[in-house]
Amino acid sequence: MGRMILRDEALLAGRSLDDPALVARILALPDDAAIRLRVAGEAIRFRKRPDQAGGAPLDLEVDPSDAPAWAALRRRRRGEEVPVEAEPGRGQVDPYLLSLSMTLDEWNSPEDAQAYDGL
Repeated sequence: MGRMILRDEALLAGRSLDDPALVARILALPDDAAIRLRVAGEAIRFRKRPDQAGGAPLDLEVDPSDAPAWAALRRRRRGEEVPVEAEPGRGQVDPYLLSLSMTLDEWNSPEDAQAYDGL
């Protein structure tokens, strides 16, 4: 989990975030790809933007559907340092659940996989 100070409309990953793994993940996204981040506990969807003319990076721009939530969060917490983390999405592995699956191996049967995979 990283931290950032809320100030800009866009999220400049390389300049704002202090989590190298999250920054690398954001910078590796193809242009216009979406990523949902949990910022100060609120799930906000962003889109990867291409570098602007002149080389100024605009890493993530808030998705229009989440613009009101992002604006409200920035109004409430502007200038504050807040936690930022990638929200686990479909196909991503939650590290906590992965650790549980190693511990609770009696649930790792083909029948359980058929019943619960994809949920």
